[in-house]
Amino acid sequence: MIKVLYCIDSISRGGTETQLIGLINRLDRQRFAPSLCTLRPSSDYLGEADCPRLELDARRLFSPGGASRLRALAAHLREQRIDVVQTFFQDATLLGIAAARLARVPVRLVSFRDLGFWRTPAQEFLMRRSYPLATGFLANSDAVKHHVCARDRLDPRRVGVIRNGVDVGRYRFAEHPEGGVAVGIVGNLNRRVKRADLFLRAAARVADRHPATTWHLIGDGELRPQYERLAAELGIADRTVFVGRIADVPAYLQRLAIGVMCSDSEGFSNAVLEYMLSGCAVVATSVGGNLEAVHDGRTGLLVPPGNDVALASALSRLIEERATRAMLARQARAMAEAEFGWEPCVAAHQEHYRAALSAASGG
Repeated sequence: MIKVLYCIDSISRGGTETQLIGLINRLDRQRFAPSLCTLRPSSDYLGEADCPRLELDARRLFSPGGASRLRALAAHLREQRIDVVQTFFQDATLLGIAAARLARVPVRLVSFRDLGFWRTPAQEFLMRRSYPLATGFLANSDAVKHHVCARDRLDPRRVGVIRNGVDVGRYRFAEHPEGGVAVGIVGNLNRRVKRADLFLRAAARVADRHPATTWHLIGDGELRPQYERLAAELGIADRTVFVGRIADVPAYLQRLAIGVMCSDSEGFSNAVLEYMLSGCAVVATSVGGNLEAVHDGRTGLLVPPGNDVALASALSRLIEERATRAMLARQARAMAEAEFGWEPCVAAHQEHYRAALSAASGG
């Protein structure tokens, strides 16, 4: 039995957290025993992780309390005889990898899931100091791997790639007849990098020509009031729906004929996979892992980042060309089913853990 402990700052309904809980709940319990360590208080979503949980109160790492949490986690790892520690996000990596090294855990993995848009020089300095304590790294796209290898000077042979998984069965493919087209974007409204403002500006460019089109923002966050004001300033408030945070995203996606991902930076988007499975024709910015799922003209349309004119042009084309929308949507569904289900994702993680342990033991 291989014991795996996952260490993350906290659990909310973000993309990384959703992926982690999905992985934990699907590991083969005949061969793997997962557990989860969180550094800070989490949402109710934490309860969906089907495994033992250790909740550390480690709000400040660089303090006497932080040092005691480090020792406590190392003691827990030794007591439980953990074989693999995998970390997510900065603080969990700093604490988790150091504790795993102290406890002599044989496999210590750092996860990379974005292009580091959040990094400050201080954060970069700290993260790079933790890398020598790790035995390996996992990225969720080739783009993320290439980025971290170049930026952090990591040996590409030490960085594996396992793309996100998605529950194919949860998403029903919807056909969209003639009539008003619904266009949507899924993502939290806490980070400007997601560019909900770009979505709205592109919508305003298209709105006069296509007055029956409606615009849907699915997600919530502290920036929502700003975006609501922007929709009003652009004259599209009456056709814009701020859906907020909802539990049943797959059901809402049935309404959308077009799904947009217009981030300035993206590791590998869960929302894009959800669009692909739901019958939404995808328009995405040509950044990061988007290019590994959206093949321009085959499984969606790609546009340059930060360009509301190009985004509006792509949206106008798909609003007007129903046959193109349908073709892209069908081909995207086929690709998502074939390549991004949970089965290959879980199998790849399990094989990576097994191989890394074998290498660590000299096998």
